[in-house]
Amino acid sequence: MQRLERATLVMAVLAAACGEPVIQLVDVGEREAAIVNGTTYSGHPSVGMLQIGSSGLCTATLIGARTVVTAAHCIGSSHSFKLGGQSYPAASAKKHPNWNSYTLENDIAVVILQQAPTGVTPSAIATTAPSVGLEITLVGFGVTGEGLTNSGTKRMAKNKISQLAATRFSFAGSSGSNGSTCYGDSGGPAFATLNGVEVQIGVTSAGQQPCGTLAYDTRIDAFASWIEETASGDVNKGGTAPNPNPNPNPNPNPNPNPTDTTAPIVAITSPAAGAVVQTPLTVAATITDNVGVTKAELLVDGAVISTSTQAPYQFQVNLAAGTHTIQVAGYDAAGNKGSSSVSVSLASTPSPSPAPSPDPTPSPAPAAGEYGAPCQTATDCKSGLCAEDPGFQGRYCTQGCDPDGAACPLGAGCFGTNVAGKSVCGAPAQSLPIIPPAAGNASGEAMLAGSCSLAATPSLEGALGSLLVLLTLLVLRRRR
Repeated sequence: MQRLERATLVMAVLAAACGEPVIQLVDVGEREAAIVNGTTYSGHPSVGMLQIGSSGLCTATLIGARTVVTAAHCIGSSHSFKLGGQSYPAASAKKHPNWNSYTLENDIAVVILQQAPTGVTPSAIATTAPSVGLEITLVGFGVTGEGLTNSGTKRMAKNKISQLAATRFSFAGSSGSNGSTCYGDSGGPAFATLNGVEVQIGVTSAGQQPCGTLAYDTRIDAFASWIEETASGDVNKGGTAPNPNPNPNPNPNPNPNPTDTTAPIVAITSPAAGAVVQTPLTVAATITDNVGVTKAELLVDGAVISTSTQAPYQFQVNLAAGTHTIQVAGYDAAGNKGSSSVSVSLASTPSPSPAPSPDPTPSPAPAAGEYGAPCQTATDCKSGLCAEDPGFQGRYCTQGCDPDGAACPLGAGCFGTNVAGKSVCGAPAQSLPIIPPAAGNASGEAMLAGSCSLAATPSLEGALGSLLVLLTLLVLRRRR
């Protein structure tokens, strides 16, 4: 609170892309500006703002005549895509069926517009994997740093992929010529050149606090088949790998057998159906076709994990605990598709010692005004601190804490807030989700997730009077 005494304070109403409006305190006097090393930008006309409800903001990209791709956490009750000064209402919006709001896995969604924008060429999406070190172009309409309210301007930054996972990639923070993403850039694209074609390879998902540190995107190529299926084929695809075995006597007809309607025959030879497996798992398959196989894909629970263009068709994949559907799909030159699937379970490793029995006596509910009790405003709490947790448990009374000091009560963590230099305890019993290091975090530290993409509308009315009494804080669980 000492830092707030010498800061200029403004109340701003912020709308979360997947939540109700909340009150956030903006510490104007202490904030830093940067887009996170980006510049204002007029390129890539296919990239526009996605309005969610009346005030939520994300970024999205036109990839078909009426098809827009964005992040799953940007999907709300209504949507409008703003492109080239015009607004195009959405006819439908669909999150990936395996979207997980806790881990942010499969953070991708498709929006179908009621009508096609005119005069704009859709961006092509990647169908092959990117690589570590690949230069990427980031585009978005978000703010340029923590606590700022300057969203709504199109900006661009450059960076490079630092780590690559099955469905995500990450890039380091802004420094030198590298830029990064921030709140409001959620759902925006990362472009790169693959096989001589510029394609969208990523969708902005989340990252560490503050903006300008480690961030990560959802990989487009891992979900290309789902995107195409959801869009009923209305997708501009690019970046496919060249044929490694070109025909020495090419036929001028691009489809040498236009009457070919026979799909490849696919058989998964390992693992067996119903098998209990270890990770990493090697998947092997045989694929035959009456003309020739051009491509094979490995899918896990419906998401494309890996692609191969020549036999033998073997793939290696890391699985999470639980039961999974393993599918191998084969394609021929005429576009026919054959597939085979098996269901497997990841073997669990027994604990070396039994876990202690839980206390049969449940903990009593916190008294009114005490830490963990529900609240609507700061006046409901003895500490004068009411925290907003819009994505999960709502508001609760909290208390200040030191990230390097003693632990918070009831198993909670100590997290930063929208007030610079102010940290508070999260909701009891670890209710604030933590993205583990395995989610593409190069530094090995856990990432705090949440808060959806925010667009700010400043308002001074009643700000100073209410601030002289008590403060309502927003726990920052950062998504972009």
